[in-house]
Amino acid sequence: MAESGDWASRPYLQPRQSQRSLARRLVSAPTSTTHRRLNSDEVSLNSQPLADENLGFAPPSSVSPEPRSWLHMGTTGPTSPPMATTATNWPEDGDRSFTPSPNLTSGFPQSHQRQATRPKPASLQFEDVPADYYSPPGSSQPFFSPRARFQHSRTDSRSNLLNTPSTTAWRSPRTPPPYSAVMPSARKWYHWRPAWFMYLSFLFGVCCAIGHHIFYKTLDGKPAQDQLAMLRYGTVLSFATKAGLVAAIVIAFKQRIWTTVRSKFLSVAALDSLFAATEDITSLLNIEIYKRAKIAVLLASFIWLTPIIIILTSNTLVVEPALQVDNTTCRGIQTLNFAKEELEEWRSPTKIDGITGLSVSLWNTTSTNMSSPDWRDYYTAPSDQFTQTASSAAYMGHAVMSNTATIDICGSGWNCTYTVSFTAPAYKCSEQANGVGSVVKPLGDQKPPEEFSNTKFLIPEGNYSYKAFTTGGEYSNMQMNDTWAGGIPKTNPPYPETLGAFRTEPVIWIGYSIRANPKEKGPQNKSEPGWDDAYIPKVIACENYEAEYTVTFNLTGGQQFTNVTERKYLRRVIDTNWLQNEDANDGTNDNITATPKSNYIYPRDVHNYRRVAAFHSIGYQLRYFVQGGIESYQVDVPIQTTKAVQTRLLDPKHDYFTRPGLADNIQEFYEDMIFSFFSNPQFVSVVWAASPDRSAGTVPGDVSTAYPCVRSRLENVFRYHERDLWIVYSVAILLALCGLVSGTLAILENEGVLRNTRFSSIVAATRGPALEKLGWVGPEQASDLPRDLKNVKVGYGIVHRANGLGVVQEDTSYPERVIWDNGEIRYGFGLEGDVRQRKSEASLFRRSTVMG
Repeated sequence: MAESGDWASRPYLQPRQSQRSLARRLVSAPTSTTHRRLNSDEVSLNSQPLADENLGFAPPSSVSPEPRSWLHMGTTGPTSPPMATTATNWPEDGDRSFTPSPNLTSGFPQSHQRQATRPKPASLQFEDVPADYYSPPGSSQPFFSPRARFQHSRTDSRSNLLNTPSTTAWRSPRTPPPYSAVMPSARKWYHWRPAWFMYLSFLFGVCCAIGHHIFYKTLDGKPAQDQLAMLRYGTVLSFATKAGLVAAIVIAFKQRIWTTVRSKFLSVAALDSLFAATEDITSLLNIEIYKRAKIAVLLASFIWLTPIIIILTSNTLVVEPALQVDNTTCRGIQTLNFAKEELEEWRSPTKIDGITGLSVSLWNTTSTNMSSPDWRDYYTAPSDQFTQTASSAAYMGHAVMSNTATIDICGSGWNCTYTVSFTAPAYKCSEQANGVGSVVKPLGDQKPPEEFSNTKFLIPEGNYSYKAFTTGGEYSNMQMNDTWAGGIPKTNPPYPETLGAFRTEPVIWIGYSIRANPKEKGPQNKSEPGWDDAYIPKVIACENYEAEYTVTFNLTGGQQFTNVTERKYLRRVIDTNWLQNEDANDGTNDNITATPKSNYIYPRDVHNYRRVAAFHSIGYQLRYFVQGGIESYQVDVPIQTTKAVQTRLLDPKHDYFTRPGLADNIQEFYEDMIFSFFSNPQFVSVVWAASPDRSAGTVPGDVSTAYPCVRSRLENVFRYHERDLWIVYSVAILLALCGLVSGTLAILENEGVLRNTRFSSIVAATRGPALEKLGWVGPEQASDLPRDLKNVKVGYGIVHRANGLGVVQEDTSYPERVIWDNGEIRYGFGLEGDVRQRKSEASLFRRSTVMG
């Protein structure tokens, strides 16, 4: 039966272009075949005459099928023409069977009209494809061109039906049918593209670096709590930064590999090193890759060096001791309020938390009957408790503090500083004479004692290096000669009006000598030369004033330091002047006379009297310690008659001469006694700074006693070295950005396709006979290649296909295209001379290829 159609006009499958390769038509053949791997690319059904392989022209339709010779990968042999078959129905692929047309089968022998059943190949199974399916050079068979990727061809449906191929290739269920003409819609700019992962990885690394900085910035200066956890969190952020940057560079490195092998031929050993450069550091020892793939090597080197990021950034957050300053309030701050002495009644003393309050003064009385018109209390002497406190300050050379003051005021582990203001007595000193033979000037209206009229009693003219007169006008502890216990006079009332009156406050007169040259020891007595010029006599006078203090207390390391920032003198404690050598003869044992008498402080002025008594008691302690003198006619053997040698006023290292600045030292010595009140808060004059009306006592402070203070302490804090961290990250990010640009350019050179080095990609790139001519097994072990094979140059490009005579087949119409039998351009690895490499001009969204 003659053929009703052209036998040579068998339909051939014209595949659409895919990213990896072009689809292959599959037809069955009863004889010699070549193995070819199937893919799932889309194909469209088209009718095209198949040219004769050997002659280059199509046979006429009248030729009946007969045995012919077909080219089988360079070999020939007798074969039969393809036999028409139909595929069985595969459930997972849908119904894909074909029924041969009567017109198509009528011209074939009966044996060719049998319906052949062919099993479904497994995944990645090679299928037999007839060698006669390839087109010879010069044929009219169209070849694939990227420019014609989306072209449509108009065909006759009947002709298509009559020319249905004899064998249908198996396809994935996800692949559209071969006859589908559906063109995939263009992706929008916001649709996911694989290349975006490289940029997102870089952005992730940069964000982690910024997060690392922010995290450490929040810890800077904070107490170093949970040190190990904080450092671990920082290490995690550092590792995440490194991971993000490396992920971006790894992708860029892979693109650069493909760009390199598409444009250069490298030895097999160099390719091994290049593909393993990010996994095996010894791969970087290959010298060839430094010459042929410089950028790829730089990217691989960056990947290996990125652990330095973690190492260097781990030292940007350290723990170091720092002074923490906290402006807050402290509950235990106390001050002085001597108004409490005005209200203190010794018969019913103040009780503070059940403990009796202490006064500065001791009292006598004129009668046990408080309703008697002659009854009054009068001053006797400083209290024993205050005498102890003042003596402690004198002996220790500084103000005494409570043993628990730091904890009570600052809190455990803290130092603190606070400032308080109060009114208290203060001695005001001034220089009255200076130099040999000087005359001592009066202190206001107060004349100096007779023996202090000039400086002749001081060396070098006299014998004294120090002499103090403090008793002029001193209050007499025995106001009456004959008294009962408690100071009650044995005489009957009325009592003298001046009984117990404060008539004046003694002025302290101190004469002292200093060395003209303090650095030299000087003459030791008058017989030695230079004695008259070796010492300078001076005289100072000090009066007891009522003053306003502003004092800063600093409690540090369990010690108390004081600084009087302001001392404002208000008035003299007793505003009178002592009249020397003039007895009162007023019926008391106190014959002191002062002027004006109207300024005497009498016991009946109870509040004022008690206040002055307190100031007098404090002043008395100072006068007690400075009274007396030191004879130094033999300087190195001083003779002392004063308690001053037990104080800070005299320097035992320099033969008990006064320390420099005696006038200031007198004031500070007096202040040490005053500030020592805080060592014993049982004194009623010690009150809360936040509540001056309440005596502090030994009760701990509470919220109501909170007073402003500055607390500080040395503690371990986090210290963030911001500059060091950003130096490391800036260099890493800049290098990663350069790698990102390199990767982007590589993607453009790779036709806008993101390539990888996965197993499937390597298999696809090495498929075909291009590399089969090499012996890939070494003599020693299976994994070792012969040395000469390692030096063979290999590249990636368009693989040439040789015919039986060893001639490379190319399309004569388009010499820039190298095609295979089914019209596809096949890419892969091959030996130098067997592949043609190309140059790419591409973008991420459009691709064009020209031969290189």
